[in-house]
Amino acid sequence: MKFFTATQVIVFCLFSLNVFAQSPQSVGQDHPDRTQPVEPFKIIDNIYFIGTTIQAASYLITGSQGHILFDTTFEDRVPMMLENIEKLGFNPRDVKMLIGTHAHSDHVGGHSLMQEMTGADILSSEEDKGVVENGGDGSWAPAEVNRVIDGGDVVSLGEIEIKVHDTPGHTPGTLTFTMVAEEEGQKYNVILLGGLRIATRPLLGNKDYPNIADDMAETFYYLQNLPVDVYLGAHGYWYDLRNKIPRIPQEGYRAFINPEEYRRAVDGWQQVFVNMLAEEGKALVK
Repeated sequence: MKFFTATQVIVFCLFSLNVFAQSPQSVGQDHPDRTQPVEPFKIIDNIYFIGTTIQAASYLITGSQGHILFDTTFEDRVPMMLENIEKLGFNPRDVKMLIGTHAHSDHVGGHSLMQEMTGADILSSEEDKGVVENGGDGSWAPAEVNRVIDGGDVVSLGEIEIKVHDTPGHTPGTLTFTMVAEEEGQKYNVILLGGLRIATRPLLGNKDYPNIADDMAETFYYLQNLPVDVYLGAHGYWYDLRNKIPRIPQEGYRAFINPEEYRRAVDGWQQVFVNMLAEEGKALVK
């Protein structure tokens, strides 16, 4: 995903925003988004939310040849996710692929147990593969990656086709996914955003992740040019899921169609990134 030199991309980010956009914020450990259970539900077409809370988001993409599950969250949530799959009328043994948006414990910590319970293959980016397989250096149960996927790949399973996008920055191997959903004869571009929060600092001179600033700058530029109708994220509070759920009985899938919501979120995270770059740059020249 190299379009410009690193310097050109960072300059683009520094001067591309004219107004401040609010980025989605994290929520505390006691926040209802982390503690209150969520019943599984259909989002649009063959896309279902099976996460156990709004924070612990997980998605099931269903098809006639089997299903794909995104983000297994934590190991102790796996039994609840299996129950959620059954509540929706699907068989957990029909889950054929497990994909993590990125290699953090709240997204891939349940991979090993979910694989054991379903027999599904695990797919990962090359950059995050080692972290999945060593269990985050012992932070969660290690799991063997069966297939590496990269930006530009299309993950196919029967009629399911999901495009893979490299969006590094949150982790070196963070992935974002897009697919086309159809309802009432209308097609909608759906995105599952892997993550844009800056998880490690500094941005400049980071010994653990030397390319973090360049990666994030290019990721913002790339994401701003994707067509999106339905915005989903690796955490439900990124796209205001708490306020969408009550709308589903009346609006159905229409509760999730809001292209501007995605733009505001990406712009907001980019503004945070630009502010951090500016702060660090000022500190370096003092």
